[in-house]
Amino acid sequence: MKPLFLAFLLFLAAVVPAGVPAGAQASPKTTAPADVTGLWVADFFGNRVECHLEQRGQFLYGVAYVLTRTGERNTYHIAGLVLDNTIRAMHGGGNTFVGAVQDENVVAGTFAFKDGPSFAMQAERTMRGKTAPGGLEWPAGYPPTP
Repeated sequence: MKPLFLAFLLFLAAVVPAGVPAGAQASPKTTAPADVTGLWVADFFGNRVECHLEQRGQFLYGVAYVLTRTGERNTYHIAGLVLDNTIRAMHGGGNTFVGAVQDENVVAGTFAFKDGPSFAMQAERTMRGKTAPGGLEWPAGYPPTP
């Protein structure tokens, strides 16, 4: 698991300087939250997405559940970075999200499938703080220690 996260961090370091997609720019009138830890909810083509995020410094880790219209529940582990108002996250399968904090409880950006199309997505924070008792179990070696 550690080589995957190292490769992921190298990928993020290479692409973080790139701009945030149009429409995902944070409003200059708002201040980014110090921490995006919490439960974020979005609609993705009629499927409910619940993303439990924890932030340590600039590093982000989370578990996303996609609750389909047919009642299935799919689980995805994600890791990423939060730099200023920009969030970049990736699933181990290569799907990515790049977005910006719009205000303390709204994030908007682009979700992109590894080998397919990309879609605009907006999520709202419905709960602040850690959402699992004791917090999420972060992968060994992530975030890296200096």
